[in-house]
Amino acid sequence: MSWNLQNKTAIVTGGTKGIGWSIVNQFLLLGAKVIVIARNQANLNHQINAWQAEGYAVQGIVADITDYQSYNAILSAIADQKIDILVNNVGGNLPKKFVDYTQQDIQSIFNLNLISNIRFTQCLFAKLSAASGAVVVNISSIAGLEDVGTGSLYAVCKAAIIQLTKSLAVEWAPYQIRVNAVAPWFTSTERINTMLHDKSLQDFVQSNTPLRRIASPDQIAHAVAFLAMDASNYITGDTIVVDGGFSAERK
Repeated sequence: MSWNLQNKTAIVTGGTKGIGWSIVNQFLLLGAKVIVIARNQANLNHQINAWQAEGYAVQGIVADITDYQSYNAILSAIADQKIDILVNNVGGNLPKKFVDYTQQDIQSIFNLNLISNIRFTQCLFAKLSAASGAVVVNISSIAGLEDVGTGSLYAVCKAAIIQLTKSLAVEWAPYQIRVNAVAPWFTSTERINTMLHDKSLQDFVQSNTPLRRIASPDQIAHAVAFLAMDASNYITGDTIVVDGGFSAERK
């Protein structure tokens, strides 16, 4: 079986930077057509133009995944296309002490990391079930499996994504839709690199990672690409941990 994504069409949310950008790039290199959803028009246009200049089949849709009123416009934009792969990549964090979270903070974190993933995946069910062997890949986090000190509410959402992945894999198996997740550790995105300016945090991450280095976004994207391929077509309901050995060494 070929290790590529030829003749596949993928949707990647939040695909203009960080891990999302690397996922889109990897999918394009493997031969997929990619529909990138992002909320910043200027960033999206810049990236789409760059990819198209290299001859890749890529389409951009400006939308905020946490704005559920935008879903009808997204469905209209992809109405004539078969969707084989959905990558729920949108997410973010607001680290605080538990007692300091306001109601607005709670709603924002849950909408961004969990509820939008649920609602958007529901929205695409008809498209995914109409494909032959569709795939959903959810981006979770080591924070959903271990306490890593990055905020309890983010951890709750990422743990919920892992359980959603398991439950949905079973429920959607009769439709030949596989559902898996990837759980990264600290990864050198713009947001994380800013956090790692704190030398004590950088030392903590590296000293607790057996491979003694921070992951690159491409290393996360490689795991996502594997789960999206037909080569992984007997894997569903699983979460691939990409953490340089961090969770293996936890006492």
